Amino acid sequence: MWPLVALGVLQGLTEFLPISSSGHLVLVKHGFHVTAPGAAMEIALHGGTLLAIIIMYRERLASLIRGGLARDPASWRLLAQLAVASIPAAVVGYTLGSRITAFFTLSGASLGFILTSFLLWMTPASEYGERHLAHLRWSDALWIGIAQALALWPGLSRSGSTIVMGRTVGLDPASAAEFSFLMAIPVTLGAMLLSWPDMTRLAGPTPLALGLGMLASAVTGLFAIKWVKRLLLHNRTWRLLGFYTLGLALIGWFIGG
Repeated sequence: MWPLVALGVLQGLTEFLPISSSGHLVLVKHGFHVTAPGAAMEIALHGGTLLAIIIMYRERLASLIRGGLARDPASWRLLAQLAVASIPAAVVGYTLGSRITAFFTLSGASLGFILTSFLLWMTPASEYGERHLAHLRWSDALWIGIAQALALWPGLSRSGSTIVMGRTVGLDPASAAEFSFLMAIPVTLGAMLLSWPDMTRLAGPTPLALGLGMLASAVTGLFAIKWVKRLLLHNRTWRLLGFYTLGLALIGWFIGG
């Protein structure tokens, strides 16, 4: 049971911090010979991170829903831009499908970790970018979506890629983080739906273990989201995470060699 709680902690932290949850899972699975948690546990862990986003941005989501129902143009615009940003990853995931898993190796994850390091080191200074989401351009949403699609590569952080792209196109730190985390909602739901057919065919952990794993993922995810928002205001600390992912790349190559 406790190893599953540890997986929940790992999922919650690495899903939102710019250090790649997929890369960490590759290291844990291939480097330390830990078996995959199974479809039911994967759904629970993703459910925990989804819950963390909903709790953190509950007021924003409630405002978007109310605005959407009231046909508020600003709410509809942001919802449409989130949909546009989700298209590239959906297209890549649908067209490549299982071919993507061929890159989930130690060498593939190590390359992704190095790319993440460079991304973090190239993040614009905290003072750069003054635009809020109300001023997000359609082309900006598409570029952020392309960054998310590229992050399907293991080791290349989804949150790091989308936040850095958001900062690059001129969003302020809080807006870049908010758009990145709101984008994670459809991606996380998609991952849960893809795992759902396997859940009924495979034996999984007990309901208690699933619940504890989900809780651990949600609680640590909340802390990770808050941490990211603070880190973006202190670029020196944010960029230091690039040395962490570089270290993971070296570990991956060492184990794989």
